[in-house]
Amino acid sequence: MIDTANPHRLPRTVLPRRYDLHLTPDLPAATFSGTVDIDVDVHEATAEVVLNAIELEVQDASIGQGGIRHPATVRFDSETERVTLVLDTPLAVGPAVVSLTFTGILNDKLRGFYRSTFTDEGGVERVIATTQFEATDARRAFPCWDEPDCKATFLITLHIEPGLVAVSNGAVLDESTAGGRTTVRFAETMAMSTYLVAFVVGPLEATPAVDVDGIPLRIVHASLSPGYSPPAEFGDLRARSRIEAVLAAAVVASRLSAPGVD
Repeated sequence: MIDTANPHRLPRTVLPRRYDLHLTPDLPAATFSGTVDIDVDVHEATAEVVLNAIELEVQDASIGQGGIRHPATVRFDSETERVTLVLDTPLAVGPAVVSLTFTGILNDKLRGFYRSTFTDEGGVERVIATTQFEATDARRAFPCWDEPDCKATFLITLHIEPGLVAVSNGAVLDESTAGGRTTVRFAETMAMSTYLVAFVVGPLEATPAVDVDGIPLRIVHASLSPGYSPPAEFGDLRARSRIEAVLAAAVVASRLSAPGVD
């Protein structure tokens, strides 16, 4: 049972089922903007919804239920890394949708949604945006129930500069370009904890897919120079047993992939 008086544990009055997350990173400015619609279940009537967020600014917040959109007042508590959405009218028990518009920074702390660099073979510094959410840093990238037992599915869409590559947990469903941005939409994940969510954006390349017992495997790596390829063992089917061990969880889930940069 959750101790509701514990300031480091979220109330269980409202819990997430599904996140529809859109993020637009600006690598040169080291910032990002985003929106998230979170399908939730209200387990007790309440006029407050409490979730985690830190180093984010929320520009707009509302909660929809029964076809009615309820604007919410946003109250931050940086000490407990919480944001409370306060409503004029209590939510009833049942499904609802929490909708938030927010901005954040691509920090240099190696956690959350952060900025990293590498130097290509021409000596040019290149920038990527990547994530490290374990144990409690997803809240630095988007408002969420950032506790391991608050599992939900994630539908992730990244809006990136043309010429960059985006990778996330799911396979790419489609890409389109409009308004100077490329939109990359990923397949919805299985139900999982927030610390397992991952995405990477930058000047990346991917090896051709290698079939490993019906599982297409590719390695996403930094774009260093024309003709560069990652170590040969990544494409060596003789390494199949090692690959299968690493991918065991993904094979069982069947809908997840593990993003990474070599």
